[in-house]
Amino acid sequence: VTDAIALQDLQGQFTSGNGLDGTFTGRVNGGAEVTGRLVPQNDRSAIRLTAPDAGRVLASAGVLQQARGGAMELILLPVGTGGSFDGTLKVRDTSIVDAPAMAALLNAVSIVGLFNVEGSDSLFFSEVDADFRLSPAQITLREGSATGPSMGISMDGIYATDTGKLQMQGVLTPVYLLNGVGSIFTRKGEGIFAFNYSLTGTAKDPDVFVNPLTGLVPGGIRDLFRAPRPEVPRAEGEPVPEPAPKRRRASDLDISQQER
Repeated sequence: VTDAIALQDLQGQFTSGNGLDGTFTGRVNGGAEVTGRLVPQNDRSAIRLTAPDAGRVLASAGVLQQARGGAMELILLPVGTGGSFDGTLKVRDTSIVDAPAMAALLNAVSIVGLFNVEGSDSLFFSEVDADFRLSPAQITLREGSATGPSMGISMDGIYATDTGKLQMQGVLTPVYLLNGVGSIFTRKGEGIFAFNYSLTGTAKDPDVFVNPLTGLVPGGIRDLFRAPRPEVPRAEGEPVPEPAPKRRRASDLDISQQER
């Protein structure tokens, strides 16, 4: 799929009229088993993957080692002629355990008692959604969210799959079950009162910064304290978008046209 993610032990049934089209099973980097469908698109193949254990899939892909369980659906649409895809990810009912970045965020805002004890410290999320571009060496997260009774998280940024370095930002919402009531006025995963944060460094040893002042400002005002969303890198062979036509102003028109 990319330089760092491959499907091994692939078995399936395909037709090849206009490209590979069919269903298959395989193991992500030889680990978690997934079921998928290939559909020809733009001289490449679009991919739909499903799995009953999202945690194992993410760990096998080297993206996240601390997720446990959760039904997963991943859709990858080819972009350009190289190895890039535009993707959407949906995970339902998963838990995050022993995550250094998560623990650092909780400590930074002094939130106590949000972890649910299930044999080990863990945090339950009922819904996880992500919109991203998968390139050979990095994942550009356009928009991501994770919501559960105890916490809501929004996130966007860049994760380098080859080095493990990350540059992420988002909003952390405590007690999301109550605080998220006003989320219709904010981005998904964000409540009325929450904290802006940023993650840099590496996924194994992240540097965390939380802006405590943002906990005092409601809703969309927090956007004034965050950087713009990451610029998505253009994929190899991807058409350059045409600029929007410039609207002509009245001052640009010929005087004779104005008089008419």
